Amino acid sequence: MFRNVRTEPRQFQFKSRHLPELDPKWSERKKRTESEVKADQNPEGAAARPIRFRSSRLASEGDSSWKERRQAQIKGARYAMLRAAVIAGGLLWLAWKGVIWVETSDFSDVLKWMEDA
Repeated sequence: MFRNVRTEPRQFQFKSRHLPELDPKWSERKKRTESEVKADQNPEGAAARPIRFRSSRLASEGDSSWKERRQAQIKGARYAMLRAAVIAGGLLWLAWKGVIWVETSDFSDVLKWMEDA
């Protein structure tokens, strides 16, 4: 709940005496991966391949698919607002009808019953 920013909190570390530090399969796999990465790198120091951002990919697909998706989002938002307005209007109408009912009802029988109890 309270954070101590001056010192690092204690952490539990379980070191088993019965298992080696690293599984030999994992160390072999790590060496193999590192060798593949070194082989993939160009020793001449050529520029790395460019990073592709999502916007450039969308531009290559064409603006029509983006516009269609955006129009569908706008249409969905409009329907959601209309649905919320209809629900709110229905709840307001029910509340108004409830207030009218309470004002026109005669609760004298209920009050008489409470007096007799």
